[in-house]
Amino acid sequence: MLRRFFSCLLWFLGMILKGALKVILTVFQFTLELLKIMLLLSGLVMRLFLAFVRAGTPQR
Repeated sequence: MLRRFFSCLLWFLGMILKGALKVILTVFQFTLELLKIMLLLSGLVMRLFLAFVRAGTPQR
């Protein structure tokens, strides 16, 4: 009976750990996607800035 109790307890703790890891990985994936969007937007802003700088400078 004690063996069954400990096996159920370990199963329960395993499910909690599995859920916590899934939440942590989901938050990490969300953070990476957000960083990817920020990098893409900053690249777009830099391209626009360079286009305006190139258009505003006189040619040789």
